[in-house]
Order: sequence, then structure tokens, then C-alpha cells
Amino acid sequence: MENKSNIEGLVFDIQRWSIHDGPGVRTVVFLKGCPLHCIWCCNPESQSVRNELVFFKDKCIGCHRCKKNCPFEAVTIENGKQVYNREICKVNCFDKGLNLFPCTKECYAKAIRPVAEVKTVDDVMKEVEKDSGIYKESNVGGLTIGGGEMSMQPQFSLSLLKRAKESGITTAIETCGFANWVTFEAFLTFVDYIYCDIKFFDSKRHEELTGQKNNLILKNAVRMSRFAKDNGKYFTIRIPLIPGISEFDDFKKILDFVKKECADITAVEIMPYHRLGRGKYLDLGRDYSLMDLMPFTEEELKPFRELLISYNFIKTL
Repeated sequence: MENKSNIEGLVFDIQRWSIHDGPGVRTVVFLKGCPLHCIWCCNPESQSVRNELVFFKDKCIGCHRCKKNCPFEAVTIENGKQVYNREICKVNCFDKGLNLFPCTKECYAKAIRPVAEVKTVDDVMKEVEKDSGIYKESNVGGLTIGGGEMSMQPQFSLSLLKRAKESGITTAIETCGFANWVTFEAFLTFVDYIYCDIKFFDSKRHEELTGQKNNLILKNAVRMSRFAKDNGKYFTIRIPLIPGISEFDDFKKILDFVKKECADITAVEIMPYHRLGRGKYLDLGRDYSLMDLMPFTEEELKPFRELLISYNFIKTL
């Protein structure tokens, strides 16, 4: 029998003292891999299930050790600066899943590094349990698994949730809802707070902007809401609002759907677009089509907020 403490996952961040990813103070574990590729994604480093390299130009001291250590000739020097051929990196380092990244071995300035680290359940729980006293004293707070999409690493996510529950720590998941129901059902037994996105009601538009249709997501949202009601869980739908992309009529259709189809314990909250992820695309060597997009003003958000209030959903915990 496999020791669940030694199960490994690909983790790109562990964020302590978070107050936006469930009730109370929480430790959020961000996992690599997502079946959706939303064009506004603020965590582009989460999308690929494979590891990647991130290059921080401002940290680079020009020692060129990365070029010397790369056996695949993926690094060239142009005008005194490193240039990384990401396609060569992908073929030789990322896709093979070896997590070797020889170019990073002697980067003392930490300008080039892997996006994620391979961690065991034990590794992660050591970080989570640093704040266990706060969780237990306040009776809220705990572990949240986000991403990416936690269902892309199902064995690791399930083992982590079980370990947290065994330690008396409350659990939450943040999901895009795109996975088979058998996978979700296994998780939900060990989850206290469920957060599921519905990005667009129109399936064609959903596919154009995220890469996947939304049929499975809507079906799973209904199943999650009913599972939550039947098993004493808390369930919240989250709706991202993106300027120039989100439409008021489509937003209303989501609210109508949730009101009609999801259990009456469901809470709904909106997630306005922010610009914090823009620099990540440059660090990953990617283009970002929304580089100049500005967030909604409060006045522009007002109709969405007023409509949401009029539906009288329960408040998010």
C-alpha cells in the first residue's frame, strides 16, 4: 500500500495568511495544471501540468552560467542578455517531466528558476500546520487547495485533504468545475468549503475564451450544490467579471441558472478583473493579449452588484 505521506505533487506556491480563499486565515496550496486556458488568467504559470521556467530579467546579473550549464543550447546571448528558446526547453526539460533544469543550478541571483517544486504531502502539511494554532483557536481558517485546478492532480489533492481532516484542519477547494464527477465526489467528502467558478453561461463564448465548453461545469455545479446541501458543506459560485468580455445579459443568465438549478444553500460572489498577473506572462516568455486592459471602475461594477443583491442569495462565509 502506498504511503499517502510520500505522494508527490507539483506545487507552484504556498501562500500563508490568505483571507480571500475561504473563511478565516488560510494557507493556500497552488497546484500546477488546468484544463482551461482563460485569456485573462492571472496565474498563467498554473496552466501547464508540466513544470516551466520563469526568468526575472531585473534580477539577472549577466554571469551567463545558465548558458554554460544548458546542454541543449536553449540559451543564447543577445546584446549581453540571456534569451531562452522556450520550445527547446519544452522538448528537453518540461515535457519529459524530469524537473532537472540544469540552467538553474548556478543562478545565484535566482533570476531563472523552475515555476514549481515537487513536494510530498508531508512537505505541504509542514507548512500548513505552522498556523494550526490559529485555525483551531478561531475555529475558522485552514487549508485551501487552488491552482490551476486541483482535480488535475487528483491523488495528491485527495491525500492532502485527508491529512488535513485527520489533523482537525478545515478544508476548502477552489475549482473551475471541469473534471469527471467521480473525481469530485471523492474530494468532496473531505472538503468543508467548495468554491466553483462559472465564467460564462453561453457555451460557445466559454469555449472561445477558455478553450473548453461549459456543459460539464454547469452539470457539476448543480451536483456540488446538492452534495453540499445533503452533507452539510458550504458551497459558493464565483463569477469573474472581465471588462469588454463579460456581458450583463450573460451574467444574469448565470444567476438565473444558479437560482433555479442549484440548492438553496448556494452563495454567489463576483470576482472583478485585476492586473496583478500581467508581469507573469513576460517572466514566462509569453504574450498577453490583455496587457492594456483596465479593471472595471466601481461605477461600472454597480449594475452587476445591484443585480446580484436583488437575487437574495445567501452571503458567502
